[in-house]
Amino acid sequence: FNIFEASIAQHQEALSSGRATSVDLVVAYLIRIATYDILGGLNAFTVFNPNVFEEAAASDARRAAGLPPRLLEGIPYTIKDSYKVEGLAVTNDSPALDKLLSSEDSAIARQLREAGAVLIGKTNMPPMAAGGMQRGMYGRPESPYNRKYLPAAFSSGSSSGAAVSVTSNMAVFGMGSETVLSGRSPASNNALVAYTPSKRVLSCRGLWPLYVTCDVSVPLARSVEDMLSILDVIGTPEQEMKSDFWREQTIGKLPIPRKLDYPSLAQPESLRGKRIGVPKMYIGEQDSDPHAKPTFVGADVIDVWKKTAADLEALGADIIYTDFPLVTNYENDSKSGLTNNVEGQPSDWNLVERSTLIAKAWSEFLAQNNDPNIKSLADVDPLLLFPKPEGYLPDTWLEVRNWVHYAALPDLEAQLRDIDITKFRGLDQVLPALEAQRKRDLGDWMYDLKLDCIAFPSQGDVGLADLEFDLESARHSLQNGVKYSNGNRAIGHLGVPTVSVPMGIMEKRQMPVNLTFAGKAYEDGKLLTYAYAYEHKSKTRVPPPLAPHLATDTVPAYQR
Repeated sequence: FNIFEASIAQHQEALSSGRATSVDLVVAYLIRIATYDILGGLNAFTVFNPNVFEEAAASDARRAAGLPPRLLEGIPYTIKDSYKVEGLAVTNDSPALDKLLSSEDSAIARQLREAGAVLIGKTNMPPMAAGGMQRGMYGRPESPYNRKYLPAAFSSGSSSGAAVSVTSNMAVFGMGSETVLSGRSPASNNALVAYTPSKRVLSCRGLWPLYVTCDVSVPLARSVEDMLSILDVIGTPEQEMKSDFWREQTIGKLPIPRKLDYPSLAQPESLRGKRIGVPKMYIGEQDSDPHAKPTFVGADVIDVWKKTAADLEALGADIIYTDFPLVTNYENDSKSGLTNNVEGQPSDWNLVERSTLIAKAWSEFLAQNNDPNIKSLADVDPLLLFPKPEGYLPDTWLEVRNWVHYAALPDLEAQLRDIDITKFRGLDQVLPALEAQRKRDLGDWMYDLKLDCIAFPSQGDVGLADLEFDLESARHSLQNGVKYSNGNRAIGHLGVPTVSVPMGIMEKRQMPVNLTFAGKAYEDGKLLTYAYAYEHKSKTRVPPPLAPHLATDTVPAYQR
């Protein structure tokens, strides 16, 4: 059995037939990690699971005893450093938290453990997930496609370590997370499938929060088929609501998501007759809104898009080129002066969300984790939460309105000790405002145009790896269309579900770019069927050239 680019189903068949054991798989993946991540410098990992062989052997013992295999029995995976895994560090890649240990599994880690998945290790990210490609305690991951470019957008791509681990075949799948675009961006730069869910669909309990109104768990896979297998496990809403903001809060009246039959969403004809809205601003044309922000779209991306449009039409879809009010209204700062303009939110909410709400969210996470060495922000040096070098070049383009004053957080925490985060001042205005704006600017707009979904290139271009030291590289990498994934902050803040799928390779950059499908809240299942249909026809994923096949990827028969 050869692990290179093998699907979950192929791994399961090899395990069931006796052509491989879970221990064999772990050995093969660890050899790839040693070769490409450690010696090769991809730097996707932070810590490794010291019990990985025990867990793999226990899975093999279950099979040997004749017990029915669980849904992900014996399948090796990775998880972002920000998720709690019992007994492992949960530093959030911040030097301020370098001795913080997880007291229990996060909801996602527990679901995967109970399904038989075997954790190889935790993956790299910027400190506190507050950015994209900034260097944390373990440095930063590098691209396995082209070292000249970043493996995620600089300003939002904190799941880059998880993405690099999966695309480089150092695990079968990975778990990332997203606050702004931290799942979609690294998926695009690494030719992976990413799913960002509607609120409440996937649990965030035990995941370090950033902006609690935006945070979601994001699985990363090499195919939509694999994504459906993962969702068959973690897409089951758990009963525990505590410490999972959108499930715990009672202000915004959100639907309770039902468990979908995920394997049945593999529908190759699902795009036939569908009307797809394509925002003009993301294919090199101009939105008609006079306040629309100029968006850079590289010639490479336009070329890949043209092939994608032809594929969508060949699948029976109608393409309608449109404006994109969800983004242009959200980013219209002509009245509020804010780039995250949500009608009906308190005038000071942008500051609250980046100060007192973060302090409260982090305080609650530490209190519930109950590590005796770090019980609150008072136990850490706040200046080490997100340290950066003096005169850090990318800060020239820093959006001051989105800056977090880390040094003040312990004092703010002390002032908020007796306040429940779900009753936080202003949430009674903010949560209904977010829901209303998404309904107006996406749901109602799609209804008026009779659109089934939105689709667009996930990036306008890729950022350059040397932007921390080169002015021109920084200027290119930090412009609109490059510094984030397309959709910017609006997609996550307003709770828009997306599925991102490989679209092709940019000829000049030799870097991947994805296609994002987006749609109405709680129509996640439809988006997954559309992504499956597109991928089924296009088959555009290309494995990274800097992490090629190894002879040891094949589990030799003599080991049986």
